[in-house]
Amino acid sequence: MSSESPLSRLKKWVKTVLGGMGGAVVSEKSTTMPPDIGDQPYKDKPKKGVL
Repeated sequence: MSSESPLSRLKKWVKTVLGGMGGAVVSEKSTTMPPDIGDQPYKDKPKKGVL
């Protein structure tokens, strides 16, 4: 068995998971910016009989 208590293992696991999630969010935001596509046309045509 390991000498670590279950609580310390849980704390280490949570710290690792949150660190990985934070790193993924930061790296995705900095590398994948959407292209500037300008204004898009919009036409509203309501569907009949939906409600």
